[in-house]
Amino acid sequence: MDLTGHIPYSNMHLSDIKVLIERGENDSIEFKQTVPSPDKIAREICALANTRGGIIFVGVSDHGELVGIRDYFEEEFWIRQGAEDLCMPAVEVRFEVIEVKKRDILLVHVSESERKPVFLKHKKKRVAFIRQHEENVVASPERLRLMAMETRDTEITFEYGAKEQRLFQYLREHGEISAEGFAKIAGISATVASRTLAALVKTGTLSVFFREKQEYFCFTVSDNKEPQTVSET
Repeated sequence: MDLTGHIPYSNMHLSDIKVLIERGENDSIEFKQTVPSPDKIAREICALANTRGGIIFVGVSDHGELVGIRDYFEEEFWIRQGAEDLCMPAVEVRFEVIEVKKRDILLVHVSESERKPVFLKHKKKRVAFIRQHEENVVASPERLRLMAMETRDTEITFEYGAKEQRLFQYLREHGEISAEGFAKIAGISATVASRTLAALVKTGTLSVFFREKQEYFCFTVSDNKEPQTVSET
């Protein structure tokens, strides 16, 4: 397949490409044997843009088998449609081709968005995805708030009150909690719980992690010290 003049060949070293493929999919690497539709590739692009960016290898199966690409023009058209027309805001993508074992592999470089969160336009309900290992998962309300705070560089100022005291006591005893669990023990709404947890992650007091596609919150480890709480006045 002669693609010269239409798309640049990658300047990445072939050995580096092989290492990335051998390592398999992760939170910044996605394999696609082909691009089935703009809708499906838009989810991958949205998730990568909301995380830290990455590369989609088109012409590589889920198991890392090199199959190559047949119709570059159709692949590019659908990928651009997914990135520019179905993601809101649009996501920047860059294309390269590299030949591996006599097969052309399309590299789609997805930039981390500077305007997070990125949503999918075609959804009836606004939905954003993030990468968790090799999977795309729906971003929680807490994650959406946190991304918005980071994008706007929002300054967080608040006093630790009764609900935070209950949260910290629970974390000292149990180590972790979900947003639903926090709302329950503090007797507050899901919205207030979500806003509070996002703010505490933003300040570095808490960290967030995934387990079985659900987010949990725990103290951020810093010299083995727990955060000092301040009572409401």
